[in-house]
Amino acid sequence: MIRFGVAGIPLTSKGRTYIDSIEDVANLGLNALEVQLLRVNVSENPAIEYVDMYPREVEDSIIVDILRPDDNGNYQSIGTDKKIEEDDIVQELFWNMAKNYNDLNDGKKIAEELDINITMHAPYYMDLLNGGEMAERSLNHIRWSLLIGKAMGAKRIVTHTGFYCKKKTDSTRKALKAYTEIAKEFPHEKGYPYIGVEASGKKDLFGTQKDLFYLAGRIPDIEPILNFPHLHSSNNGSLIETKNFEDAISAFSKYAKDDLYTEFGGVDYSNGNELKITAIKHGDLKFETLSEVIANMENDMTIISMSPLLEHDAQYMELMYWRALSKKYQKKFAKKI
Repeated sequence: MIRFGVAGIPLTSKGRTYIDSIEDVANLGLNALEVQLLRVNVSENPAIEYVDMYPREVEDSIIVDILRPDDNGNYQSIGTDKKIEEDDIVQELFWNMAKNYNDLNDGKKIAEELDINITMHAPYYMDLLNGGEMAERSLNHIRWSLLIGKAMGAKRIVTHTGFYCKKKTDSTRKALKAYTEIAKEFPHEKGYPYIGVEASGKKDLFGTQKDLFYLAGRIPDIEPILNFPHLHSSNNGSLIETKNFEDAISAFSKYAKDDLYTEFGGVDYSNGNELKITAIKHGDLKFETLSEVIANMENDMTIISMSPLLEHDAQYMELMYWRALSKKYQKKFAKKI
């Protein structure tokens, strides 16, 4: 099955919540949604009003961690599976798309009923590799995405890695260490989403095919994410002919978690660097060429529109796919006659 969806809330949506987005995607005739963890606020607060409650029972926020004092009075993370005690501190996440875990679970049920595949995208600005406060914040963003993704029924979360280190030779080692720790803390075997590491579109950002495949070959829960505009830009216009698309799909499919998860949009680029994402009909990255390839695919694939025209271009891609599929069968029928 080839699924088409959007990255974020559809532009035509009147509601702004997770549940609204699912229903609007279904009404548009699409069947995939990439939820974006944007505009969130996380604060640490005394847990006194939540004593004897589990985080999932809290109604006014999404608790993403409990901090509990050890014998020396030092606060340590204990996760979200235990009852809250009087001396605890809770990390509360406030998000415009869902108020609490009940909202996330309700959305999960609706998505299952409507057959909408859900993915969570971590915040876009990440810097896992250069240490300091930004690296810790980036790790937390991935942790929160995995927690929320599990609650909302996401199969995978998608994240960028960030800038290469000053010494690029250190980057792969640091990325391997960071993702290994996260995968160990939030393993897929315990119901957490797979960790999708996205291809980058700029030379100074971690995320070449070599980078991604190295991680996926060593961490079972890692999935390389095929972002066509990013790959096209970083290779200075490498996706032109059908064979170019076939080769990219074949390479990423080796590490796919059932369906091959991809993202598409038009793109402006220069000298191996993405300049901006554009509408699909703009530029030399042509979905019509890709549609000929996917019309001949036998494996499942998800294609997310990241175009500024979001659902319009998602519907356009679906139309182009069905035209390519129709053309394929017309040729087969003509040969039989």
